[in-house]
Amino acid sequence: MKKKDTKGKAISVGIGTTGNCNLSCPHCYSRPLRGYTLTLEDVAALIDGKNVKSINFGTGENILNPDFVAIVDHCHDRGIKLSLTSNGYGIIALADDVLRKFNDIDISLEFLDKKLQDDFRHGNSWDFVGKSIEKCKRLGVEFSIATALMNVNYKEVPRLLEKAATEGCNLRLNVFKPVPKAGITKFALTYEEFWEAIGLLFSHGRLISCSEPIVNAMLNIPPIVPQSPCGMSSIRVHPTGQVVPCVYWSEGDVHINDLVDSFEPAFQSKSFRDARIIPEWCTKNCDKVNVCGGGCVSRRFLSGDINAPDRYCPIYHKKTIPAIKVTHAKGSKDLVHSSYLCTLIFEGV
Repeated sequence: MKKKDTKGKAISVGIGTTGNCNLSCPHCYSRPLRGYTLTLEDVAALIDGKNVKSINFGTGENILNPDFVAIVDHCHDRGIKLSLTSNGYGIIALADDVLRKFNDIDISLEFLDKKLQDDFRHGNSWDFVGKSIEKCKRLGVEFSIATALMNVNYKEVPRLLEKAATEGCNLRLNVFKPVPKAGITKFALTYEEFWEAIGLLFSHGRLISCSEPIVNAMLNIPPIVPQSPCGMSSIRVHPTGQVVPCVYWSEGDVHINDLVDSFEPAFQSKSFRDARIIPEWCTKNCDKVNVCGGGCVSRRFLSGDINAPDRYCPIYHKKTIPAIKVTHAKGSKDLVHSSYLCTLIFEGV
C-alpha cells in the first residue's frame, strides 16, 4: 500500500551544501559525500519560484562551502525559515548578523565528557560546542543540542536533558540509522535499548515535538505530521545534487537539475514513491497504521526490506507496548526540525 501523493503543499528542504567537514566522526553517514559542494547558483535554481516552507542546512560543516554565506543571504531574502545543524565550528565562524538570520540552530553533542566527546569526533569538538552555545545565548538565537541516539550514548539521556535545561535550550535526538554504504552499522540501538532510551527521555524531560512515527503510535501522541514526512512533504539534497526523500537515503534517481520548474519530478520518482510505501502487514494487522505508516521509512529501507514494519514496533514483534507516561512541554516552539524528519525534541526538567 502507498500513501497518497502530496501536491501543492509548502515543502521543507534539507540541503547539504558541502560534504566536507573539519571532524571525522565514526557515526557520520555523509563521509562518501566529501569533496562535493553545491554553488549559490545550484541552490537558487532549486528554490526560486517554488513554495519552500523551510530549509535546514546539514550533512557536512556548511561553513566550509565558500558560497555558504551568500546562500544563506539568498534564502533569507526570500522569507524562508532557516536552520543550521553544525558541530559548532561553523557557528563560531559565522558573523553575528548572519547567525541571526536563522530561525534556530542545532549544535551536535553526544557525550557530556570532554575526552569522550573529542575522542569520539576526532577533534576539538567540546570547545566548538561550548563556544557556539555561548554565542547563540549572547545573540538570543534559539538553539538545540542535537544528539545522535546510539547504543554507546543512550544512557547519557538524563544528563543531556539536564544540560539542555541548564543552557536554556532544547534537546533534539535522531535515532541512529545504520548506513551500510557509509560503512556505519555498529551504533544501532537494539529493540530493548530503543525503548529504554524513549523511557529515559519521557521520565527526565518534557516533549516539545515528536515526528518518530513508531513513538507517536505506541504512546498515543497526536502527530504534527501523520506517519513520516519523508517522501511526502520534504526533500533532501545531497552535495552531489542528488535529491532523496531522507538524508540517510544514500542514492536517488533525481538531480536538482530536474527540479528547475517544480519539485514534482522528485515526488514522482521511484525513491520517493518507495518512501511512501506502507507495509502490507501493517495495513492488515494494525489499527495504528494511520499514525505510524509502518514506522520510519529510512530504517526500513536501510534494513534491506522496505516492506517490513519498523524494527522497533512492539506489535509486529509481539511485545508488550511500553507503559511510558507522556508529559508535554508548556506552550509550543516553532522549530524547523519539528515536522520534516523523524526526530524527537525535548526540554529538560
